[in-house]
Amino acid sequence: MVELLLAAVISVLIIGAVVLFPWDKHSSYLQAIPPLAFFAVIPFLRQAEGGAGSGYGLLALLPILWLALYGTRFQLTLAIATLITVFAVPIVMLGEPRYPPTEWRRVLIWASLGPLIGFTVQRLVTEIRRLVARLNEVARLDALTGMPNRRAWDEELTRELSRAQRSGKPVSVAVLDLDNFMAFNDVNGHRAGDQFLKDVAAACDEQIKDIDLIARYGDDEFALLLTDCALDEAHAVVERVRRRALEDQTCSVGLACWDRSETAEELVTRANNMLDEVSKAKADRAALVKLGFYGQVAR
Repeated sequence: MVELLLAAVISVLIIGAVVLFPWDKHSSYLQAIPPLAFFAVIPFLRQAEGGAGSGYGLLALLPILWLALYGTRFQLTLAIATLITVFAVPIVMLGEPRYPPTEWRRVLIWASLGPLIGFTVQRLVTEIRRLVARLNEVARLDALTGMPNRRAWDEELTRELSRAQRSGKPVSVAVLDLDNFMAFNDVNGHRAGDQFLKDVAAACDEQIKDIDLIARYGDDEFALLLTDCALDEAHAVVERVRRRALEDQTCSVGLACWDRSETAEELVTRANNMLDEVSKAKADRAALVKLGFYGQVAR
């Protein structure tokens, strides 16, 4: 009865610690304490139920699986060593009749099953995480150009505006639309059109800073995220991209600088509105929106 009470107390303490303690704010080594501490419950439960014949020994798989799923390889190795110790110590310290020498066979079985189960599960989890990370990466890339796609653009723009809000640095956005691209496709074929888009994306990427971002925003549209870049500097970047990357191909550009109050969607909408005006004018130039100190709009 005393053993069951001790096991219950330890279990309650472990569960309370898991629920109340902010483990996610501490190192992975501290996070391994609850599953390792659970091993202390098993000897008391086995002793209360008659020793070696108790079925509570199977509970030793719980911390093994826990650390296989969420722990490091070192933590899992430590758990396996603790598992073997939990089954070996009673044989040495208490002995017969509850823990006869034949129990060493059980220790050998656990010494084999523990690593087999633990490391197999951990390897599968690692592979699944790798595949998920790869799928997430692929889901954020445009299949044709290899550049970030609309989803990646939306995520990165939101993050960049949050960073700019804290740092106070300017952020500009440009949307480039290739003029008469459908006609280019009709004359040269879709294969040539695809290659042209690849070439344009690669050339544009060479003209911007490493911390900036270019994404394929639509069929024949590219979006530029220019960090730490005010409107005048952004205009110079766009002109450089237009001259050096597009060469003979003309484009229409909508350009806007974040006013520090609008959302990411509103900022892009403003750049798109400028693009629409430029496209209607059939001009190959950048449309500028200059925001004054109080937010008045002037062009």
